[in-house]
Amino acid sequence: MSTQTLTDRISALKEELAALKKERKLAAFALKISREWLSVKYGLPDSSTQRAIVWCGHAEQCWWNNDKKQWFVFNGTWMLNDKDRLENVTHWMMTDWMQSEYWPSYGPGLMNYVRYIWRRFTQGATDMARDMRPRGWSSKAQLDKKPVFYRDASGKIMTGMPENVPAPRGYEKVVCGSVQEAERYSEMQRRQERVEHRYQQEQRGAIEESFKQEWRRDARTLMENARDNKNREFMRRALERNAERKDPTAFERESYLHAEAFEDRH
Repeated sequence: MSTQTLTDRISALKEELAALKKERKLAAFALKISREWLSVKYGLPDSSTQRAIVWCGHAEQCWWNNDKKQWFVFNGTWMLNDKDRLENVTHWMMTDWMQSEYWPSYGPGLMNYVRYIWRRFTQGATDMARDMRPRGWSSKAQLDKKPVFYRDASGKIMTGMPENVPAPRGYEKVVCGSVQEAERYSEMQRRQERVEHRYQQEQRGAIEESFKQEWRRDARTLMENARDNKNREFMRRALERNAERKDPTAFERESYLHAEAFEDRH
């Protein structure tokens, strides 16, 4: 290999490396911008944005309707209902909550950041609580045994171990000191589980439906080619009973704290 050819290849590799560094730098900058709170006073999403995280005293997963210029809270479906309209949005974030695992740890502004740090320091709830001011705690019923939840970077909530057990790596520990706080986190967990359950049931239904259709085709073929009326009637009745069966994926499930289930008599 000649010296000139080697020099040309090294130059080409340096150019590719420089282009790759520039591309990664732009991607990192775009990711950083997508995780910053933007005020609705200075701009709203365009037609290319459909899903965003909004702040209305607390963070919510929302749809953006560009035609109506309206926010809609995600209700677990693809439908935009009037009852899900959200009016008091002050800030929004370009993060697509359906494709990204990122979830903001605090709201916009310096005060929300200070409250977040203060709550982490005191081992309280690390979520963006609606009322994080110490003076508001005196009006809330306190719990003797405080429920504990874990929350990861994507915002997923799960029931945690007792308060004296540290949270697993990558999770934040949420210690609920009041009944109101425990009920709110429990409701958030139920809402997430409802969405996950519906998604799993849709996947299960799509797989099982292909097997059901294949079985019905085979059953109709056997009924049409039956040797006698007895076999034909047997297959016809089997098809009727199969059509009368309830869809095993058409059910909902909910989880509650033990105190909530006892109070609601579940």
